[in-house]
Amino acid sequence: MYGLSRGESDGLKWIVLFFTVVFWGLAFTAIKYAVGYFTPYELAFLRFATANMLFIPTVLIREYRIEREDIWKVFVLGIFGVAVYHVSLNAGETMVSSGVASLIIATAPVFVLIFSYFLLDESITFRKVAGIALSLLGVYVLTDPRSGGNPIGVLLVFLGTLSAGIYTVGGKIMMKKYSPQTLTAYAMILGTIPLLIYSESSISKIVNATPLLIFSVVFLGIFPTYISYQGWYYFLNKEEASRASVFLQTIPLVSIVAGNMLLNEPVTAYTILGGFLIIGGVLLVLRNNGNG
Repeated sequence: MYGLSRGESDGLKWIVLFFTVVFWGLAFTAIKYAVGYFTPYELAFLRFATANMLFIPTVLIREYRIEREDIWKVFVLGIFGVAVYHVSLNAGETMVSSGVASLIIATAPVFVLIFSYFLLDESITFRKVAGIALSLLGVYVLTDPRSGGNPIGVLLVFLGTLSAGIYTVGGKIMMKKYSPQTLTAYAMILGTIPLLIYSESSISKIVNATPLLIFSVVFLGIFPTYISYQGWYYFLNKEEASRASVFLQTIPLVSIVAGNMLLNEPVTAYTILGGFLIIGGVLLVLRNNGNG
């Protein structure tokens, strides 16, 4: 980073990571609260309409540019990172607790690894395959209603997880050409386009929403989206895709604690078991990554 020594730059990336994890962890709680009033599509639109009030001026002021031949690639990246991921997650959280949703999303590094194997030449070993199986077993445990989840809700969040893997690896590839800030801004703006069809109903609802609901939407748009997406790409730009993803395993802890304290969501033995299987499997996948 310009103007910083290597040590200062390394220190900054950990500060960025800390706040990224906290904001993304709290996002699951805010989503769970907001989808009680907004539809999954409306919440996704409002979240990114808020974020784009900051992304669009940022693009104009800083003169970020994407070459014309790359616009469709960034648009596809945005589709997965915005429309598919967030609508799936929002829909899933109408059926599962915020803590369970965060644990399922925590399997994203598994798919980052799989996609990285094909696109970034990262290796897959027997140990990593075992870790993948363990994580998927954890997801299966979370389909049990006693965990705070159900099969359809888990499947919807799981679709979001696949999208997150595509977004992460696709972003890593595109960052060979563009800065994290440029790529994030354009992906968020272009990825919001399919959600515009829900703008009328979204706006009509939010003007009659309670202050707490409005705060939830504004929080989601600014902190977990505008700030944290840029923070994640900044951190990702300094780490291998699969290695960087290991640090996201702390997000469910934030979500489970916040869900329990703010929404009175129960933390059951099944939730804990599924969580341990998922986190253990992911850590097994990422342990000594690249060394076999």
